Amino acid sequence: MIIWFTGQPNSGKTTLSLELVHYLHEIRKDITATIIDGDSLRKITRNSDYSKDGRRKNVKSAINLAINSDTSNDYTVVALVSPFRDLRELLKNNAKHTVKEIYLHSSRLREGKMVEYYEPPLNNYLDIDTDKYTIEESIKLITDYIQ
Repeated sequence: MIIWFTGQPNSGKTTLSLELVHYLHEIRKDITATIIDGDSLRKITRNSDYSKDGRRKNVKSAINLAINSDTSNDYTVVALVSPFRDLRELLKNNAKHTVKEIYLHSSRLREGKMVEYYEPPLNNYLDIDTDKYTIEESIKLITDYIQ
């Protein structure tokens, strides 16, 4: 299963993805999980281009990694701004993989960090306002959603 965290920078994607993997390992020691984080991916691919084209390239790299990782893991967890709805929908509509999209947002975001062309999901996703829920409450919402 691919669990795809999306949302503006600083909305909690990395924090919740790490907590989710930790939680999954606590309840089942034999779970295999890979985390694909946007910042780490950019270092690996040496993509420091934050333009629309650079972001599309980064999302496509994450999709390819997620699809390949999903074949050998119980969970592949992606934490990436991924502002383009069409790319996220393309992944979700891939019949070979179960994909759960989790949209995180917060009113605490700093305007300078916002991606102005971010496209929120429209269907088949879990919506979490990280202002309203603690990390523990968010993990409960997520685990209920992915079951």
